[in-house]
Amino acid sequence: MVVNKERGILDLNRLTWDYPHPLKDDMWRARRLAEYFPFVLAGLTREDKEVLLRNLDRLNLPDERKGFIRMVCGGKQDTD
Repeated sequence: MVVNKERGILDLNRLTWDYPHPLKDDMWRARRLAEYFPFVLAGLTREDKEVLLRNLDRLNLPDERKGFIRMVCGGKQDTD
């Protein structure tokens, strides 16, 4: 993990993606962003948030974490 020491957050531009450049595969990108969430929150673009929300139900995450991601990324909340 690479932390921007001035801002105290993970630097998405230097995040270890396991590849020289992030893949275009949305599911893979969403999985990686979710792994580091909420540490990457300040660096997320609108597109990153949309990728997360589109793929969130397919990710193997606790429901509480999915709810948190939906809340901070502007997604529809569960009404159960």
